Amino acid sequence: MLEFNNITFKYSSDDYNMMEGLSFKVKDGEFISIIGASGCGKSTVFRLINGLEKPQQGKVLVDGAEISIKKNYSAYMPQKDLLYPWRTIEKNICLPMEIQRKSKAEMAQTVEEMLKEVGLWEYRNKYPKDLSGGMKQRASFARTLLTGSEMLLLDEPFSALDSLTKISLQEWLVGEWQKYKKTILFVTHDVEEALFLSKKIFIIKDRPVTYFEEYEVPLSYPRSREDMKRSDIADMKEMLINQLRQKVEL
Repeated sequence: MLEFNNITFKYSSDDYNMMEGLSFKVKDGEFISIIGASGCGKSTVFRLINGLEKPQQGKVLVDGAEISIKKNYSAYMPQKDLLYPWRTIEKNICLPMEIQRKSKAEMAQTVEEMLKEVGLWEYRNKYPKDLSGGMKQRASFARTLLTGSEMLLLDEPFSALDSLTKISLQEWLVGEWQKYKKTILFVTHDVEEALFLSKKIFIIKDRPVTYFEEYEVPLSYPRSREDMKRSDIADMKEMLINQLRQKVEL
């Protein structure tokens, strides 16, 4: 579904390349986590996918076509929920459909189904300030789904949450991914989170980024917290942590 083909990229304010000749592929329906030290280029990958930045060399392809001729192929969910505080939860979630100029009847039916799916129907008339952090992230994810995009870019969406809420939302997200069959790229600093969620993990070790080290997680779905105690998973976690401890060279 997604392909980086020999991408070289540098921010105009930098005197060094962030990426040089980076190539990788993501298959339709995969759940990929990208991990790496702060400042190594994880979020830049998302900016390139969304066309917010343009590479100096190479092409970003979605379904075999350059992104410059594609529309609505990806949706982005950042760390902060970015819900509009003056809109109710229902009106926040309706926003992508308003942009798509859906009818009021269609919006009403779809938003009811989605709010029930994410467990927020009884909070539809509340405002973001009235919801917990976990509820706001579920609302933000629902809004992201309603863009209709087949590829979701999730940039550390649970990092600001307490540990119990984070665990609950990780389990919930896996269920939503299995139901909707979207392609998900998930940026995180949390190795255990990456192991629990992902089919594959891409790790960024050096700068400039010339390749991703790819690891397939040897777990089937559905997953449980007990799976994290398996010896092979514990060994994989330790290996990934040791790699992240290496400093990114500028």
